[in-house]
Amino acid sequence: MVSDPNPSFGVIRINLSKGMDNYILNFKGELLPSLSSSSTLLWIYFLVALGVALQVAAANWDIIWHGVANVESFFTPPHTVLYSGVGLSLIATVAGIVISIKQKSSLKNSFAIFHKIPNPLKLIALGCLVELFSGQFDNWWHTNFGFDGLLSPPHLMLISGMLLSIVGALIGTHLFESSRKFRIISEMICYGILWLISVNFVFMFTLPFSEGQYFDFNPSPTTALILGSTLPPIFTAIIFYSLQNLKFPFRMTVVTATLMAIQSSATITSNNYFAGLLPLYLLNILIPITLDVISIFTQSNYKVAVKSKDHKRIIFSVAISFFFVTFYFPWSVNMFKSFFGIDLVTFESVLIFEQLLWKFIIPILMPVSFISAFLGILLWKKLYERSKLSNIFKVVVE
Repeated sequence: MVSDPNPSFGVIRINLSKGMDNYILNFKGELLPSLSSSSTLLWIYFLVALGVALQVAAANWDIIWHGVANVESFFTPPHTVLYSGVGLSLIATVAGIVISIKQKSSLKNSFAIFHKIPNPLKLIALGCLVELFSGQFDNWWHTNFGFDGLLSPPHLMLISGMLLSIVGALIGTHLFESSRKFRIISEMICYGILWLISVNFVFMFTLPFSEGQYFDFNPSPTTALILGSTLPPIFTAIIFYSLQNLKFPFRMTVVTATLMAIQSSATITSNNYFAGLLPLYLLNILIPITLDVISIFTQSNYKVAVKSKDHKRIIFSVAISFFFVTFYFPWSVNMFKSFFGIDLVTFESVLIFEQLLWKFIIPILMPVSFISAFLGILLWKKLYERSKLSNIFKVVVE
């Protein structure tokens, strides 16, 4: 890794892979591309993102499947879709690595070849390997311990692999030096998938669905209440704060539409219990559309423009985190039912929502979401102002 000896104030110039991935990290957490790569890699990253989208959609469908079919087996339709997504990501990653190596045909030793592979592809490859191992682990777990719950070692490993893969795809897409709409749209799609996976990670430790045949990993109701009230709005706000610099007028709408497309197909329309809620669920898209319209209007009208662009980024990011309960329905309300002693199953989530709306969601959850989202953004900004963290980042990506 090579750093600029005379960097501009507030930035760190990092050479990730000598001659291939050169970019700037500023203290606001913005990655700015400086060198171009093969245009084929952009499609590679898009295919990886598509594969991860299939995985997270199938994971959500799997929860619904077990509730509807009540069949405990490794070989189920959701698992087929899930590992098809793993296969797509893996094939795309291998193709990307081969293409990267061929671009450097003069290399003669394997160590040099490894260092010429873009770091985002290395991260994706690690994620794919973790996902593949988790599949074998999950099959072994079912064989030896029968049915499992949402939180189990193989499931935790799987979602960790998804997270590694989508972060790699997002970084690789962002570093690609191009103003083409396809690159920008691909990046927004990656943000949407990362958003969903981040929140699903929280669900692993908050939903009361983790009692298996031999192990009970269900969280305590208090832990679920605290984590469920704070982490989803924090992750939502940070992601939307990060994407505000994308040069696309309806960026918040595209990112939200990505999450909603996956959530609605995997959770809402995949069963008869929630299918009728689809028109109501689709109304969620009006929230980012409204925020995007306001953003465009304030940007073009100097009389009402917000003086600080950063303030506007914070306002929009916090505003959209208010509505995480409806974005992530039905899982969102199920995080809190144990604490309030609501003895209803997942498919009765509308009733759970009605019981929580006036005694918890509006008077308590929404203010907590506002505070959590705001503090999360401030913490995110502060972290990038710390030189020690910047040095750690440089070591990690070297």
